[in-house]
Amino acid sequence: MELNKIYNKDCLEGMKRIPDGSIDLIITSPPYNIGNMKSNTTKHGTYAGNNMNEKAYQDWQLSILDECYRVLKEGGSLFYNHKVRIRKGVGLHPLEFILKSPFILKQEIVWDMGKSANCDKIRFFPFSERIYWLTKSPSTKLHNINKLSDVWRLVPTHKRKETGHIAVMPVGIVDNILQSTQGLVVLDPFMGTGTTAVACINNNRNYIGFELDEGYYKASLDRIEKHKKGIDTL
Repeated sequence: MELNKIYNKDCLEGMKRIPDGSIDLIITSPPYNIGNMKSNTTKHGTYAGNNMNEKAYQDWQLSILDECYRVLKEGGSLFYNHKVRIRKGVGLHPLEFILKSPFILKQEIVWDMGKSANCDKIRFFPFSERIYWLTKSPSTKLHNINKLSDVWRLVPTHKRKETGHIAVMPVGIVDNILQSTQGLVVLDPFMGTGTTAVACINNNRNYIGFELDEGYYKASLDRIEKHKKGIDTL
């Protein structure tokens, strides 16, 4: 596949075109299936409102993790951003399905967002999400040149009205990962509005991305062009 390009297609279909063991690093944040939010789930119904049957959602995520495992190099890493979700009063932890994948869990990083989008009076306000460092080999190592801890405080600053996207990951998250890993080719199966691509440009890495939502796809291309001109505002 062509490097430094985002493809407007389903990631499972797109990854079929990527050879086994050819990707150095994968960084992604999939739709969380928390309802009332447009997401990359067209194969499971025309934008199912991010409200899929939970088993179907977890099976879908497992199929994506399996495909990520196939395309990743033996010494490569996957950084997978997710969070504990509340459905019908029950906490659903992403490790429920991550640990069913062939990946090895190396570390769990806490992303301290510094604020909550889900403030209510029936539970403690959720100010954090998780980033799971997953590998194929237990001997895979990081290069922690910036001496980072396993808690990253990065407050999202995007404005939804600018992108139409409810949850844009800060570029600093991807910068932290890129600066702690090696390898030239980075894959993001859920590119959204282009955060991984922007960080790759910042860090002289090549990227391949997929984004099924046409609106997000167009926003990502526009953002990349603005970033190259020095006017990215996210």
